[in-house]
Amino acid sequence: MTTGKGLLVCVAIASAFACSSCAVPRFDVPTDSAGQPTVETVTQRIECEIRDMVRDDVPNEVTTFHRNFLLDGDYDVEIALSLEVNESGGLAPALSYINPLTSATSFMFGGAATLSEARDHNFTENIQLSVRSIYTEWKSNTNPHNCPSPDTNLAGDLGIRNYVAMAALTPNLDAMQTASGKGVFGGSMQFLVTKSLNAVGPTWSLVHFKGPGGLASLSRINTDKMTLAFAEGPNAGTKMVTAVTPTKPNQPNSNAHNFLQQLFVGSINSQLANIQNAQH
Repeated sequence: MTTGKGLLVCVAIASAFACSSCAVPRFDVPTDSAGQPTVETVTQRIECEIRDMVRDDVPNEVTTFHRNFLLDGDYDVEIALSLEVNESGGLAPALSYINPLTSATSFMFGGAATLSEARDHNFTENIQLSVRSIYTEWKSNTNPHNCPSPDTNLAGDLGIRNYVAMAALTPNLDAMQTASGKGVFGGSMQFLVTKSLNAVGPTWSLVHFKGPGGLASLSRINTDKMTLAFAEGPNAGTKMVTAVTPTKPNQPNSNAHNFLQQLFVGSINSQLANIQNAQH
């Protein structure tokens, strides 16, 4: 009878752990009113930072420089958003058989098993925004592009203005009339959040068995990455006129898309180089 009880407890614990991994891993983004994951605030944050660089109600030397650079270049921004979540867990139940010899002494024979599971989900999408469209929507109050409350890492301060500042001060950037793009620049940012739990499980004793005990481990790793490519639009070089009504976004910008692919290739090469250096 005690043997049956011990085995039943072990099976119950293993089953409970297995079921704990049945849920779909959650991305590091908020959910809407229906409980569905959404990247709305991430897009709002990008638009907000672009708006702050081109708005003309708080003029100063820096914002004027950024505004003229982006608006006169009719810049488009293509963003590749990548979200990844990995959940893993392990359970090492231990079962010991107690062989009583006398009331004072006994021998204990142990056995152990390992149960682990891992699940990985990833999501990727591309977004294209027009700087002039964001400016005219803000200027006409059609869409104020207010900054959202930071409810995730990618909805906080992204520092896009730093990319623009470095590009705007780069000599001959606007003269890059090549097949791969003209006046292109960009970069990427990555947020890595690791959550883990290690705990010693409860133990129990029967007449002939002691268990399960063992170490349980659970972890969740969220990797959020954003890559941005800026490229001049079809109206580059024409003076931006203060708009009363919003302008239509540009057609897909091939220069921005091609430069985005270039950034991906550069990122892959860097990762391969790091792996090779680690092996030597």
